[in-house]
Amino acid sequence: MDKDIYASVVVDQAHPSIDRHFDYIVPEELMGDYLVGKRVLVPFGISNKAIKAYVLKVSNYTQLPHNRLKSIIKVLDKEPVLSERAIPLIYWMKEKCHCMLIDAINAFVPPGIRKNTRPNRPKMVHLKILDGLDAYMEQVGKRSRYMADILDVLYKNDGDLPLNIISGDTGAPASSFNGLVKRGLIDIYEGQPDIANFSDMHGQKCELPELTVEQKEALDIIRNTIAKGKSNILLHGVTGSGKTEVYMRAVGDIVAKGKQAIILVPEISLTPQTISRFKMRFGNRVAVLHSRLSDGERAFEWKRILHGEVDMVVGVRSAVFAPFKNLGIIIIDEAHDDSYKSEGRPRYHAVDVAKERCNLEESVLVIGTATPSIEQYYDMTKGEYTLVEMKNRVDKRRMPPVEVVDMRDELIKGNRTMFSQALYISIKEVLDRREQAILLLNRRGYAQFVSCRSCGWVAKCKRCDVSLTYHADGRILKCHYCGRRYRYPYVCPNCGSHFIKQFGVGTQRLEEQLSKMFPDVRTVRMDMDTTSTKDAHEKILAAFRRGEYDILLGTQMIAKGLDFPNVTLVGVITADTSLNLPEYKSAEKTFQLVTQVAGRTGRGDRGGKVIVQSYEPNHYAIEYASHHDYEAFYKKEINLREQFLYPPFSNIIKILIIGDVEKDTIELSHRISEWLVKNIDNDIILKNGLISIGANPAPIDKIDNRYRWQVLIKIRPDAMFDGVYHCLVDRCIEEFGNKEQNVIIDFYPVSLL
Repeated sequence: MDKDIYASVVVDQAHPSIDRHFDYIVPEELMGDYLVGKRVLVPFGISNKAIKAYVLKVSNYTQLPHNRLKSIIKVLDKEPVLSERAIPLIYWMKEKCHCMLIDAINAFVPPGIRKNTRPNRPKMVHLKILDGLDAYMEQVGKRSRYMADILDVLYKNDGDLPLNIISGDTGAPASSFNGLVKRGLIDIYEGQPDIANFSDMHGQKCELPELTVEQKEALDIIRNTIAKGKSNILLHGVTGSGKTEVYMRAVGDIVAKGKQAIILVPEISLTPQTISRFKMRFGNRVAVLHSRLSDGERAFEWKRILHGEVDMVVGVRSAVFAPFKNLGIIIIDEAHDDSYKSEGRPRYHAVDVAKERCNLEESVLVIGTATPSIEQYYDMTKGEYTLVEMKNRVDKRRMPPVEVVDMRDELIKGNRTMFSQALYISIKEVLDRREQAILLLNRRGYAQFVSCRSCGWVAKCKRCDVSLTYHADGRILKCHYCGRRYRYPYVCPNCGSHFIKQFGVGTQRLEEQLSKMFPDVRTVRMDMDTTSTKDAHEKILAAFRRGEYDILLGTQMIAKGLDFPNVTLVGVITADTSLNLPEYKSAEKTFQLVTQVAGRTGRGDRGGKVIVQSYEPNHYAIEYASHHDYEAFYKKEINLREQFLYPPFSNIIKILIIGDVEKDTIELSHRISEWLVKNIDNDIILKNGLISIGANPAPIDKIDNRYRWQVLIKIRPDAMFDGVYHCLVDRCIEEFGNKEQNVIIDFYPVSLL
């Protein structure tokens, strides 16, 4: 028997030609080490260049002759960065997401760990002396009033504060702090990274609220499921039904059993609120993972999870890869949201990954939402999820009444503003009662586009095939796809006319109009333009919750998950925006958006109402949303999907071709389509599985000076057809050069835009 031990590694380089295992000899001095999941340094290629690699398997067998094997140079980690339980999920992602092994591995190991990045740690000041402090303050005060001020601020704040806070409050220079250190009165040390600011919800832990009958029933089902082992649950609860409390009770049960929990939310804007609730309930045993953290901060939190310093993690989709060793439950809130799908490599959907991870680790998956995706609810009817329903709000609060206003009638009456008479009166009443309102307009900027009224010319981005959005700040035109900015055209470049006008409405213009109509109103805007800086979401929402603003207006990021008891009015300025998308999911997205934002009101004792403005008030998506009737919407939509063979009655494969030269991009698209058609015609299984195939311009056919075409393949949803078509598309990409920068494959797209 060969006494040598061999490590199968994946090298840390993303290239299709090396997307496989490479075997290396484990040196004798490393044979006692546990290597699986650790990073190692190995000689690679003809030049034997030392590169990093991940050990995925260790055995005493290899198919390669001994004289062709090289040895591991050294081990880079003291402990594995990949758990053994993660490795089967890595292989599953390679097959399911059609990614390289290293892409899947990188999803589990954040950049800060791969680059050994350290987080920024704030300098903290500690007051060492308490007895006789007055005497010390008098003594140092004779030399420097700043020193006395520093001691006074520290004493009033329990002796520990960040240095920048003290210097900001007192204006003290560095020399004053150094003088106090020399006198032995204070210490300056590195604090923990300021990753999550919970200032919005500080306070003593509150008593657990009494559960409603529906909450108890939902929790009992989840508890019974936990006791039995792995299972999938769809928690379908109306907005305000108390799903978060059910989540927290379930997590408490898991933690009591010595296991860990992952809680996913779709938007960064929701993370601070969710963290705050869990933090108040469970203290410092909560970690946070999301993309707004620096690489160092994410690495810090990741290590806390790995070392068992926390019991749960709250975060966005990437938190599904948190390195827990004894996972008990994954909870996905607002599980219908498209942001759970990654649009970069690997192209995974967090719900799919969570389902497979729970299956492998014998854990429970709970997906919760008031508006399940059509596919999720359909899967439930086929037995993939256990349905748990919560049809009523807590404290017997009724769902807010929804008034749908036909904006065509407003035009007939001569109302040219963006506010219907009903919405105007309702806003005035809310302000008079000193309550709060939320206004949704799913378009940022000031105006949707700028056009010449003489010849019809529209200002478009030179690099993208889209109209430019006018932003009042700085009077600029901005492309929301490539980010390029343009000067405002006071003269039409096409006909020389001065009749240039802004058309359409954006959040900036809505904010301006509110100020004109209600001069004393305090508004705060929440969109991509106001939330680009770190912690901006939290600061805006915290200020609104404290009552510093009367109206919160914004895009879809304000539509879900937020809970403000003083909000008694929600206004949807234009409900038709998503209805007009060239997308088979347009009705579903409209229903979800209106339903979710309607749920932001009526959560307090004062009740609330919703006004939805629309130019298509009789559309079934708006009609059913106004009645909070998901089941009726689902029945209507699922019948249409079946009639036109859209998912879940088909699977769609999207091949996006991107190129610098329009002619070449179109030609490549047609070549790919023709190659696919030819191979499908020659195979009976492929032919039986095909519904339709075609090459067409993408809905946005030019972004950042690159042309975009797509080949859409619609196939029957049977697993057999799914498998053979995935193999066919993989062969197609190999045939046409496997140019990752030009051809992007999405086997499970959440959008065709």
